[in-house]
Amino acid sequence: MTLSYALTLAAILTLTGCATVSSPPATETRPARAVVARAVAADRLAESYYHFSVAQMHARAGRMPEAIAEVRVAIQRDPKTAALWTQLAQWLARTNQPTEAIAAAQKAVELEPENTSAYLTLAELYRRGRRLPEAEAALEKVIAIAPQSPDAYLALAQQHFEQKAYEKARAVLLRLIAERPGLAQGYYLLGRIDIETESWDEALTRLKRAVELDPDQDGAWQALGYVYESQKKSDEAIETYKAAIRANPDNAAFVERLGDLLVRLGRFKEAQTEIEQLAEAAPRDPRVWLKLGAIQYEQKSWDAAAASFRRALLLEPGNLRARYFLATTLMEAGKDDEAKVELERILAADPRSVDARVQLGFLFSRAKRYEEAITVLREAVNIEPKRPELFLYLGTALFRGNQYDRAADVLGEGLQLDDKSKDLYFQLGVVREKQQRFDDAIAAFRRVVALDPKHAEAYNYIGYMYVERGQNLPEAVELIQKALELDPENGYFIDSLGWAYYQQGKYAEALRELQRAAERAKDDPEIFDHLADAYVKNGKVEEAIAAWEKAVSVDKDNRLGDGVKKKLQEAREKQLRAKGESPKPNTETK
Repeated sequence: MTLSYALTLAAILTLTGCATVSSPPATETRPARAVVARAVAADRLAESYYHFSVAQMHARAGRMPEAIAEVRVAIQRDPKTAALWTQLAQWLARTNQPTEAIAAAQKAVELEPENTSAYLTLAELYRRGRRLPEAEAALEKVIAIAPQSPDAYLALAQQHFEQKAYEKARAVLLRLIAERPGLAQGYYLLGRIDIETESWDEALTRLKRAVELDPDQDGAWQALGYVYESQKKSDEAIETYKAAIRANPDNAAFVERLGDLLVRLGRFKEAQTEIEQLAEAAPRDPRVWLKLGAIQYEQKSWDAAAASFRRALLLEPGNLRARYFLATTLMEAGKDDEAKVELERILAADPRSVDARVQLGFLFSRAKRYEEAITVLREAVNIEPKRPELFLYLGTALFRGNQYDRAADVLGEGLQLDDKSKDLYFQLGVVREKQQRFDDAIAAFRRVVALDPKHAEAYNYIGYMYVERGQNLPEAVELIQKALELDPENGYFIDSLGWAYYQQGKYAEALRELQRAAERAKDDPEIFDHLADAYVKNGKVEEAIAAWEKAVSVDKDNRLGDGVKKKLQEAREKQLRAKGESPKPNTETK
C-alpha cells in the first residue's frame, strides 16, 4: 500500500464516520471489529505519513539525525512500505552508516521485489562499499524489470567505466541504445568510451549522433571538440564549438574553449572577437574579463589588457589572480610604480604570496635596487624552500648585485634540489666566468648542452670564452656555428663568430660577420669595438673611427672602460698623420 493511497483511505473512513467508533451492540461484534481494524490501520497509515512529512522537512533543513528518527517512526507505523525503507537507506548512507543503509535497502527490495527505486538505491550502496558484483546484479535486476528505463544501464556503464572495463561498459550502452535508439546520453557515453580507447572514428560518429539527437547535450559538444583537437583537426574543432554556441548560446564554456583554441593556434584577433562578444553577453562575469585580458596580453596590447584586468577586479576586488595579471601587464608596459602598488596589495591580502615577491624582485632588479631584490627573493625562498626556480631568481639577483660568491652558493643549493635544471647550470656558468673560474664555467655550460642539445646560448658562451682566451679556436668556431644553426639571426652569436675569425687572423671573414652583427645588435658597444678592430685590420681606419665613436656613444654604463676611447684617439691621430697633419695634443675624446 502506498502512502498516497493510505492517505485517501484514511480520509474516506473519516468522512463515513468510521474513523472513530462507539461501543457496538453485541449482535454486531464481528462486523464492528472489522470496521475498527480498518480504522486503526488507517490511523496508523496517516500517522506514518505525518512522520514521513516531518522527516522530509528535517532533511531539507539539513537536520539528518532528526529526519532519520522521524522516518523510523513512520516505518513503525507502516513497516511494509518499501518507499520508507528506501528513504531510510538513502539518509543512513548520507550520514555514513553504510551497514544499516544496506540493510534498509535490502528490506525495501524484500518487501517490493519489483521496486526499481529500491534496487537502484541498493546498487549504489553496494558500489560505494566496493561490493561491485552485488551492485552489478542489482542493476541487472532493474534492467530486467524495466528494460526501457535508462537509469540502471547508465549506472552499470558508469561502474564499468570507473573500473576501466571499457568493453563491458560499451556492451551495456549498446544494449541501452538498442532499447532506446533515440537516447542521446547513450551515444554520448559510448563516445566517451571510444575516446578512452582512442577509437577516434567511432567517437566522432557517436558524438555527432548525440548532438543530432539532443543539441542541448553540452557534454557531447565538448567531447566532440576535444576529439577534433586531439586529431589536430583545428578547423573542425572551431566549427564544432561555434555550432555548440549556436545551439546553447547561454553556455559560456563553449566560448571559452573556442577562445582557448584560437589562442593556442596564435589566432589572437579571432579569439579576441569571440571573447569580446562573450563580454557583451556576460559583462558582470570576471572570468570573461580575465580571459580577454590574457588574449590582449599575448598581443602585447598592454593598455587594453590592463583595462580588462581592472574590469575583472572591479567585479571581484578580492581576485588576487586578476591583480597579479594586472601587475605583470603593468611591468610589461614599463609602468613599474603602478605594478609595485598592485604587488604590494597582493602581499597585504596574502602575506605568503611567493609569486608577488618574485615579481617584486624583478622590479627591484630592473631598477638596479639589488639589495631590495635580494631581500624579497630571499623571503620567497624561505617560504617555499623546495622550489628550485626560486634559487635561480635569487642567484641571478645576487649576480647582478656583483655578489658572485653568494650567487654561486645559492645556485648550488638550487641544483641540490634539481640537478637537471639547465637554467641553474647556465646561470652558474655565467657566475663562474665572472669569478674567472674558467674551467668551472666551461663545465657548467657543457652540462647545459648535455641536458639540452638545442641550448644555443650555452654553445655560444663556451665558444666565446675560448675565443676571448685564444684557446681551442677551431672548436670555438664549431660551437658558435652550432649556436647559429639554432638561431641564425642572433647578432650576438654572429659577433662571436666574427671575433673568432679575427682571433684566427681571418680578417676579411671577421669583417663580414661583424658587419652583419652590428646590423642586428645596434646598441651593443662591444660589437662595435670588435667591428672597429676588424676595420683596422682591413685597412679601413675611417670606418674604424666611426665604429669606435658608435661604441662610445652607446656605452652608457662604461662597460668598455677607457680602452675604446684610447683606441679611438689613436686612430684619429693616425688618420691626421696620414693626411700630413699633426695631431693636437691632449685631444679629448667625446
